[in-house]
Amino acid sequence: MNNQLPTIQQSDKPQANSVLVKIIGDEVLPGLKAYYPNSDFNWRGNLALFANEYAGQLYGMGIVAKHVRMALEASRLRSATERHAPNPIEFKILCLQARGMPTLEQCMREINEQRIVNYGKDKEWSEPLVYWLNQQIAAARATLADSSWQKMAKDRYTKLADKYGKSELSPIPLKLEYNEPPAYLKYVG
Repeated sequence: MNNQLPTIQQSDKPQANSVLVKIIGDEVLPGLKAYYPNSDFNWRGNLALFANEYAGQLYGMGIVAKHVRMALEASRLRSATERHAPNPIEFKILCLQARGMPTLEQCMREINEQRIVNYGKDKEWSEPLVYWLNQQIAAARATLADSSWQKMAKDRYTKLADKYGKSELSPIPLKLEYNEPPAYLKYVG
């Protein structure tokens, strides 16, 4: 009688989309190497492993080949001002931005605008990502130095981007002041 428990095989784990791995291996990584010649691409002949790592970040985020190519173009444009190629997490954020997620700069601009224009009033947010980012960083603005606060904002933006990509971001809650009148009041004259 065999009393051993079955072990989980490597094939039981979800694998990154093979189409994304192929696009990243054939187009993205060679493109990044061309756009960022000063970066140290220490692939040691294992390009497929790196392509799988980049594609693994995109798994389950609704990213298609069009978004990957748009993110590659954004990387090309960034190469004029940045020295290092985007790592897998930064590339995922570029892909999500190509899918429609607002950039960190757009979020910060809206947060600052709402803070100045609607100070002390209810604010209308364009996107749940902006609302939740504001909720997570607004209180720390008074206590942290500006550089620390911006670093915290970038960190929180990255974490919220994961939720955005997986469609796990909660919607903007209704205002507490809004109370719909009970249905029976419609009939009271």
